Amino acid sequence: MSYLRMAFVFILLLVMYTLVFPGTTGKIAGVVKDKSSGEPLIGVNIVLEGTTLGASTDVDGTFIILNIPPGTYVVTAQYIGYTNIRMENVKVNVDLTTELKITMQESSIELGEEVTVVAERELVTKDLTASTATVDADRIQALPITEISEALELQAGYVDGHARGGRTGEIAYWIDGVPVTDAYDGGQVVEINKDMVEQLQFISGAFNAEYGQAMSGIVNITTKEPTEKFGGNFTMYSGGYFSGHNDIFWNTGHSDPNDLFRYEGDLGSYFLPQNLLNIYNVEGGIFGTIVPKKLSYYVNGRYIYFGGWLYGRRDFKPYNVAFFDDSSGTFIEHRQINANDDGSGDGAYVPMNWNRKIYMQGKLIYNISPLIKVFYSFIRDDVDFEEYDRNYKLNPDGNLNRFRTGYTHLLKMTHTLSARAFYDLGISYFDKTFQQYVYKDLHDPRYVHPRVNDTQFPFNFKTGGTNNQHFYRNTKTALIKFDLTSQINKRHMIKTGLEFRRHDVYFDDITLQPTRDFNQRTDSPFISTVVYDISSNFHSQYRHKPIEFSAYIQDKMEFSDVIVNIGFRIDHFRPDGVVLSDPSDPNIFKPLRPEHRYHDLNGNGRQDEGEPFTTLAEREKYWYSDASNKTQFSPRLGISFPITATGIIHFSYGHFFQIPNFELLYRNPQFKLGTSTGNQGIIGNADLRPEQTISGEIGLQQQFGANLAIDITGYFRDIRDLTGTRADEIDIFGGSARYSKLVNSDFGFVKGFIISLRNRYAEGFNYTVDYTFQIAKGTASDPDAAQQAAAAGSLPEVHLIPLNWDQRHTLNVTLGYNAKSWGASLISTLGSGQPYTPRFTEDVSILRQNSQVKPTTWDVDLRMHKDFYWFKKRVSFFLRVLNLFDRLNEVNVFDDTGRGGFTTDLERVRKLNPDMYVNTLEEWFTDATHYSEPRRIEIGFMFGF
Repeated sequence: MSYLRMAFVFILLLVMYTLVFPGTTGKIAGVVKDKSSGEPLIGVNIVLEGTTLGASTDVDGTFIILNIPPGTYVVTAQYIGYTNIRMENVKVNVDLTTELKITMQESSIELGEEVTVVAERELVTKDLTASTATVDADRIQALPITEISEALELQAGYVDGHARGGRTGEIAYWIDGVPVTDAYDGGQVVEINKDMVEQLQFISGAFNAEYGQAMSGIVNITTKEPTEKFGGNFTMYSGGYFSGHNDIFWNTGHSDPNDLFRYEGDLGSYFLPQNLLNIYNVEGGIFGTIVPKKLSYYVNGRYIYFGGWLYGRRDFKPYNVAFFDDSSGTFIEHRQINANDDGSGDGAYVPMNWNRKIYMQGKLIYNISPLIKVFYSFIRDDVDFEEYDRNYKLNPDGNLNRFRTGYTHLLKMTHTLSARAFYDLGISYFDKTFQQYVYKDLHDPRYVHPRVNDTQFPFNFKTGGTNNQHFYRNTKTALIKFDLTSQINKRHMIKTGLEFRRHDVYFDDITLQPTRDFNQRTDSPFISTVVYDISSNFHSQYRHKPIEFSAYIQDKMEFSDVIVNIGFRIDHFRPDGVVLSDPSDPNIFKPLRPEHRYHDLNGNGRQDEGEPFTTLAEREKYWYSDASNKTQFSPRLGISFPITATGIIHFSYGHFFQIPNFELLYRNPQFKLGTSTGNQGIIGNADLRPEQTISGEIGLQQQFGANLAIDITGYFRDIRDLTGTRADEIDIFGGSARYSKLVNSDFGFVKGFIISLRNRYAEGFNYTVDYTFQIAKGTASDPDAAQQAAAAGSLPEVHLIPLNWDQRHTLNVTLGYNAKSWGASLISTLGSGQPYTPRFTEDVSILRQNSQVKPTTWDVDLRMHKDFYWFKKRVSFFLRVLNLFDRLNEVNVFDDTGRGGFTTDLERVRKLNPDMYVNTLEEWFTDATHYSEPRRIEIGFMFGF
């Protein structure tokens, strides 16, 4: 039976069993009573203005409205003989219930009377059973951020891409109810433009059973929907860096390490002219209807160029050849290639961590009938960028260029079966491509021989050369989802559904090779490149098509004194990969065992005349075994119950599983290793088991007064079966060499607590405070750590150590003030130092891995805006300053001092008096990657119509 037929049968069975895309809508529930008697009113019409959503009260005066997109609404209540009620500012959040209590007054006039009230937003969420941070569109717009990832960084428990102490790749990303996580590395397929976000949810607690393939957290983004009224927006801004630290970031050099922290006082030390306007952004969107009440649209586009803050200086061209001439005893800095060019550069400052993004998103909504809605969305995210490599800082044109393109299609139908039930049927497809190379053409004549830099001198940067890697990977995922939400009665809401994913992963890694040898004194550096086949160590390639099935069922039970979320999930994975049948002879192209190399026809143990070599086709029949299928079961439980009228305790617990990223499953696909002695590298393992986490938390929400609430949550995470290389090394046939294989050998434990304060707008002012204390320990921060230790002749750690992102104290504060026509907001982030491993000394008993910490980091960002009106349309001018105080945060340090700007090696090397041909010792020991981004200033305007 084909996989597609199996998927169809699986869906059919679940439908027959009585089967909302997870996390796309919320719910309003409430009660309507007579103001005088307190008796419930039956048959009151409840309507959400501007939508087709509504309900009528039952015999108890209660009502429930399901399938409401997140946002702010106006709710009206109409009943003959009573004054109409119009409630404004009713906020709906994804997966949560908004409660309304409505009282209606009898009226002698049946029509025309109306009372408008403003709904008071509760600061305590009664049905929140797991820690969830929600940021809506207004909040995102007001903060001094440019990307949605920056809003995520402000959430408690999130540190540098790690949620509650987990490794990278353990967060699942969802957009409009569809998972858009790249299964290859755990990143996002596309990055959403912040102006298209209606609501961002970050779930870091024990999330519900509807979410899978994540161990640390869920990032759930809901995009904006079009309205009936035509409108749009346009934003433009530009900016650059205004910093007092050009000697670090722009390679201008200095003579004393202490100069890194000294204010020079002259304007020239603050900026370079080409860096003043190296950021520019243009974006806009329009929305409206094509067919009134039927077909509506929302289109958004963005172009941004970000010049970056890490610069090189083009002193050399990639084809420059520099060498030390033994015959003359001189250093030849530029060898003349022809009569007109000697390989020297123009000395220009060149950005080396830039990026350019083109973003497009389109959304169509078609209301086939009041009960059936079809939704289509397309997102394309196209990014070209460069990652800073300081080895190329004097030859920046030889560094790799990188290209990332992602797009996703989503087609979804929502069918309302009744006032208490609806289902979603959806199909999505996404494609993500990543490439890196210096020149796009594999045989570009500008590539130079890899030995151009063979005579690289100590403490001198590269004087030429190109990175000759050509890398390409592509991940495609087709997804089918069919889900049902049913409010069975006032107490139970059942959500159940299934999902089928088909992946297609292609990987091609080439190191271009020359066709000849190279003499630095006489030969041309330019080469004709050769692409070897996959039997060589210069080319790796694979294509795999793994499959995932999943199903879940969940019951949300809402009683007057307790709310319970209980669920169960099953996931099934077919890896479409192979493992070695004989681990001692890994390379099928170069077999080592005699029985793998030739046919021993007479069985005497040696190859005699007439005994042929085995062919590749023959070896392929027995060399590999299929990796096994994997199935896991995940129970989830969350409870919330009130202790006071404004106080709630919540508890959650669950088991979470995740298939290791595909880059680990399929690494080194041909199992090729080195040929010398010792540890020769790592091979992947398509038979890796799912990684797992047992997570639990208990917390308290308490409101104080009308505008302030506190949330205190303690949590733990027991992490097991992480991918690592701690298992015994595997001996290669012959006994002189070994290698490591990725296995489920690493583990960890995380514990901590969070204290969050929320103050809503009162007289225009609001603030939030999030403090996190966390201890994140494990056997290794990286799957390769144990192998790297073995290859270096050291023993891997045998106990829990602080992980690289173990930031014990994190404090995030936001302040905001909004007047009628102007406002300001500020973000302050403070983080205690993350760990590093000090330099090895003879006293190994006190120098463990990650046993010391880096300096504390602190940052302040500011945004100010002023509004004007032009033809009755609002125009908002804004100023945004990131790293307001231009602080040098030391994110990386020298291992001898624990500081980013000072090392004792400088004086030690200076005494050796080495030959410095192209740079100074001070420049060599000044590493710009040790510091975070300097002060950035952006000025722009927004126009809405």
